[in-house]
Amino acid sequence: MVSPRGKIKLNLEIYKTIIATTVRYANVKIPEEEWAEVYGLLYGYVDEDDVMVTEAIPFTHTKKQRHILKVEFDEEDYALAASIESDEFYVRDPPQYIVGWYHSHPGIKLMLSQDDVKNQLAWQTNNPLAVALVFNPVRLQKQIEVPSRKGDPVKQLQMDTGFLNFRLDDPNRGLEAAFHIVPFEFTGLDLDESLISNAQEFVRWVTRAFPRGDDIVLEYQRYAESTLQKLDEVYNGTSSYLNTLIKKGENHRIPQVVESQSQEALKILDQGNNMINIFKIMKNYLEYKERDRLIPQIDEILASWDQKTADYMENFQKLTTKEEQ
Repeated sequence: MVSPRGKIKLNLEIYKTIIATTVRYANVKIPEEEWAEVYGLLYGYVDEDDVMVTEAIPFTHTKKQRHILKVEFDEEDYALAASIESDEFYVRDPPQYIVGWYHSHPGIKLMLSQDDVKNQLAWQTNNPLAVALVFNPVRLQKQIEVPSRKGDPVKQLQMDTGFLNFRLDDPNRGLEAAFHIVPFEFTGLDLDESLISNAQEFVRWVTRAFPRGDDIVLEYQRYAESTLQKLDEVYNGTSSYLNTLIKKGENHRIPQVVESQSQEALKILDQGNNMINIFKIMKNYLEYKERDRLIPQIDEILASWDQKTADYMENFQKLTTKEEQ
């Protein structure tokens, strides 16, 4: 059995990137037959035998259904990856470069398929320490390793991150090369129950707030508009009711009504702001080729929300002076 050389070292943001970009295309809101595998690259540098991963960039996902293990990294992707490496990473101190790749096996055992071995050959031939990180969000959520064969027992896990790192034993053997697990550690945080619990919670937020493909723009727009409509309904309904109280000569009830309704309005506004803040975080995990096209559209939606809600509660409280207007 081959002994691994060194460790893989990565930080929390890289872990979150891997979770967000993979769960986006394989979660409980998507039928399992429509789950897709995601492919991204790991950039960083080698320190002696340790691979120091400094950034993970998502590139693509399975385009054809029922081909989960056949995500394709085409010539355009390779050219883009090389361009990013030279323009954004190699100029850093120390110089950084592609140190491996990551992809997802949603609901599938963590290992390297024959296609994965082929991909790993491309990276490990150029860099003997290049690594393949494989992530299964189901493994993280349920803390189980699914069996290799149907009918075999499910293995219960504890404090498992949902991913393993692999390296080929001998790339010279080509597609016949075996592979082994390379250990990892997080920089700046401990692998404990709190980390796993937070990672599982992050999966739930991604599932709720990071739609796949161009649906992200439509759903963010729909959410913002529907929440703004709820706020308008509370404001206009309260204003209309206060007009009725004034007509009845019951002006003394206005402060009480405004206070009561402001609690409802504040609840809606807080929920809306919480979700909008999640949207702001999720846009950072878009695939590289989506960013120029989708981020401006998302930013427009988010800016419109901020502008329309900036003075909402202040204006709501001004309803207490309605009888003077």
